[in-house]
Amino acid sequence: MRLGALKATDFRDVLMMKTLPRGGRFACSVACAFLLVSTLTSAAVARPSESAAVSTCEGDALSGHWWCENKPGIRVQWAGQTVGYLNSDTNWFTCRYEGDPTGGGGPHPNRWIYTLADTPHLGHGGWGFVKDSDVIDETNPLPRC
Repeated sequence: MRLGALKATDFRDVLMMKTLPRGGRFACSVACAFLLVSTLTSAAVARPSESAAVSTCEGDALSGHWWCENKPGIRVQWAGQTVGYLNSDTNWFTCRYEGDPTGGGGPHPNRWIYTLADTPHLGHGGWGFVKDSDVIDETNPLPRC
């Protein structure tokens, strides 16, 4: 078939055959980009960053008690031994200590929080440290130990 023998409608059909796949790829690219951006945006909106804490521990230096929300049932440790447990989901703490890695991650992976266990056992009278990653509230307001 010679080009001169094509009718206008044939030319349009040939032109559409050549451009549709490219146009289809472009449309798919735009749709995929939109889907990716909307997914990333919704994930960022639905989940706060790991460094953002829900709230902050409340207390004052006068009383020496800072009340923080924490995971219930967490271990209180002293010198590598469990000296007790915190039973409730809100407890008081006295200070924070930057030391050895806790193994718990979070925004303060080397921070330990000093407190008295609800159910003490072994030695040290139940006084010891909990991992900062087990405390839900931001612990920056606590004084250094």
